Amino acid sequence: MKTILSIFFIFIFIFAHEYCLSQVVIPKTSDSPLIDGRVNDKCWESASVITDFLQREPNEGQPMTERTEIFILYDANNIYFGIKCYQPVESITAKEMQRGASLPFDDRVHIVLDTYHDGRNAYIFEVNPLGAVGDALISQNGRQVNSSWEGLFVGKSKITDQGWEAELAIPFKTLTFDRNINSWGLFMNRMIESKQEWGSWPVANINMPEYAVSDAGIITGIEGITQGIGLDIAPYALTGMDSKRGESAKYKLNGGTDIYYQITPGLKASLSVNTDFAETEADTRQINLTRFSIRLAEKRNFFLDGANLFTFGFEGFRTEAPSGKLNPFFSRRIGIDSDGLSVPINYGVKLVGRVNNWNIGMIHMNEKGDPGNLNFSVGRISYNIGQLSSIGMISTFGNAINEFQNRLVGLDLNLATSRFMGNKTASIMMHGIKSKTENKNGKDVSWGVLLNYPNDLINLLLGYQEIGENFVAGIGFVPRTNIKESWGHLTIGPRINAFGIRQYSFGGSFDYVTNFANVMQSKSFSINPVGIRFNSGDMITYNLEYVYEFLENDFNIYSDYIIPAKEYSWWENQFSLSTAGSRDLYGGVNYTIGKFYTGDKNSVSLRLNWKVSVPLFVGGSVSRNKINLHEGSFTTDIFQFNANFLFSPNITLYNYLQYDSQSNTAGLQTRFRWIIKPGDEIILVWNSGYSKSDKRFIMSENAVRLKLKYNIRF
Repeated sequence: MKTILSIFFIFIFIFAHEYCLSQVVIPKTSDSPLIDGRVNDKCWESASVITDFLQREPNEGQPMTERTEIFILYDANNIYFGIKCYQPVESITAKEMQRGASLPFDDRVHIVLDTYHDGRNAYIFEVNPLGAVGDALISQNGRQVNSSWEGLFVGKSKITDQGWEAELAIPFKTLTFDRNINSWGLFMNRMIESKQEWGSWPVANINMPEYAVSDAGIITGIEGITQGIGLDIAPYALTGMDSKRGESAKYKLNGGTDIYYQITPGLKASLSVNTDFAETEADTRQINLTRFSIRLAEKRNFFLDGANLFTFGFEGFRTEAPSGKLNPFFSRRIGIDSDGLSVPINYGVKLVGRVNNWNIGMIHMNEKGDPGNLNFSVGRISYNIGQLSSIGMISTFGNAINEFQNRLVGLDLNLATSRFMGNKTASIMMHGIKSKTENKNGKDVSWGVLLNYPNDLINLLLGYQEIGENFVAGIGFVPRTNIKESWGHLTIGPRINAFGIRQYSFGGSFDYVTNFANVMQSKSFSINPVGIRFNSGDMITYNLEYVYEFLENDFNIYSDYIIPAKEYSWWENQFSLSTAGSRDLYGGVNYTIGKFYTGDKNSVSLRLNWKVSVPLFVGGSVSRNKINLHEGSFTTDIFQFNANFLFSPNITLYNYLQYDSQSNTAGLQTRFRWIIKPGDEIILVWNSGYSKSDKRFIMSENAVRLKLKYNIRF
C-alpha cells in the first residue's frame, strides 16, 4: 500500500510541475489596422514580429523551408494578427473559401490563444490564402477540439507575388479571460500542403496533439482591454413553409432571441428564447449493422458554445472505450427525438466559463410537448491542478429516454503531463458515476480507469470500465450496460524519411467485454502490420481483425433478416488508401472482406473530391455492404454528393444530397448563407425528401426556411 501511495504522489508532483516557455511583449496601438488582407498599414511597423518558426514535420526542430512573419498588436477592443507567408505562388494550395469551413487540405495558419494561461484550454483561429477563416475551442490540451463553435471575428487574406498575406481582428468580446492576468499563452502553426510541411512557434513537441496548448509561448503586456458591458443580444426572425405530398402546405412565421451576458471576463451567461436550429447542417446518413446505438455529432451552435466545459471522464479522441462509449451528458438528447426530428425548445439557460482555477458549465433546457420529462439540467465543475491535471464532478437531472425521472452524479480525476521522461505525454484518468432512476434499484454504478501514453514513436493505451445493469444516463449516451470492458492499443511508428516514406506504423489493439457474471459478450483483437504515411501525404494501411460476438437474443440486423442467438466468431481483412488532399482531385477507399456471423461480408467505401475551380467544389462518396448469410443475402448502400459554390468567404451555397437503401429515401439540403458581417446573417435553407417508387424518386416532403439573424453588442 505504501508503494502505491508513493507512486501516486510522484505522479502528482510530475503532473503538477510548471515549465517556462518563450515570451514576447506585444504593444498597444491607438491606430488600428484596416482588415483587408494586406499587412501594409503603418501601425504594423510598431508590432511585435515572430519569425522563428521551426518544423514539426518532416525535419523536427529545423527552420521551416519558407519564411513566415507574424505581426501582433492590440488596442482596447481587439487583438490583431498580421500574417506573411512566403512561398512560390504556384505552390499555394487553397480550395476552401467559406467562413467556418474545415481547412485540413489547404495552406493555413493557426493562431491558438490560451487566454487563461492555464496550458490546457484555448481558442483556435485559422485562415487560408483565399480568406476562409475558421475557429474552434480546445480543451484537455488539444485532446478535444470543438470545431463547430463560431466566434465573431474578422479575417481576410490576399495572394501576392511573394506568397500570401492575411489579417485577423479578434474582439475581446468574443473571448473569455481573467482580467487580472496580463499574460496569455500563444501557439501558432503553419502548414504548407504541397510539401506536407508543418511548422510552429514555439517549437512543438512532436509527441503532443496538433493544438498542444501546453507548448504555447507567452505574450505579455495585455492591459487596459475591454469587453464593453459584456452584453450581446441576437434576435432572429424566421419564415417558411412545410409541405407533404397530398397535403396542404403549412406556413411558418416565428422569432426568438439569444442573449449573452459576460458576468465577468471569464464567466458568460446565455438565455435562448424560442430556440431555433433551422440553419443546422443535415446529419450524415448511416446504416447500423451492429446491435448498439450510433452516436451522432452535435452541430447546433447553442450547445457547441462552451461544450468543452462539459466533457467528462474518457471523452476524447482514441481514449473512449470501443464498445462502451459513455457520455453522462449528450446534448443531442435535448431538442431531437429518437427519429432525429427536431423537438421545439421553449427556452434554454446556460452558464459557462472559468473563475480562477475552477471550470464551470451549467445548462437548463425546457422543451415543448406533452406533460412529462420536459426539463433537463446539467452541472459540470472541475478544478485545475498544476499544468494539465484536474479533478471534477458532473450532475444531470432529466430523462429523454423514457417517462421515469432520472438523476446522475459523477466524479473524475485526470492526472496528465507533457513532460514525462523529458518530452513525453502521459496521463492517468479515473471516473465514477452513480445514477438514480424511478423504476430501478441497485446495479446503477459505472466506473473506469485509463492509462494513456500517446506519443509519436510509441502510442500505448490501457483501459478498464464497468457499467452496471441498471445504470441510466437520462440525458447521456450509454450504448451498453451490464458490462465489464478491458481495452487497449499499442502502435509503434518510427519515422523512416527514406524511399518517399515519412512514417511507418505497426501494432495492435484489443477489446474484451463480459457481463457481471463474467460471461464473454464480445471481444476483438486486431493486428496492424502496415501503416505507411508517405512524404506526399498519401497513406496505406492494412489490418487483420478477429471478432467474437455472443448473441443472447435473436438479432434483427437489417430489414427482415434475423441472426439466431448463439456464439459467433470470424476474421476480416481491412485495407485503406487515401490520397493527399493537396491535390485538386483527391479521395480514398476502404475495403473489408471476411466472414460475418453465419456468412461473409464485403464492404467498400469510396470518397472522391474535386476542386473544379476556386468557386466550385464537388465531392461524393459511396458506401456498400454486401452481406451473404445463411438466413439470406442483402446489400446496403449509402450515396452522398456535395456541390458547393463559394462566391466569397461570406457568400456561399452548399448542396448536400444523400440516399440510403435502408429507408429507401433520398434527402437534399440546400443552404445559402450571406454573412453581412460576423453575427448578422441571411440564411435560406431548403430541405426536401424523396421516396423511391417504380424505380424513380418522387418528392414526398419539403421544408423551406428563411432566417434573418442580427447581433447587437454593448
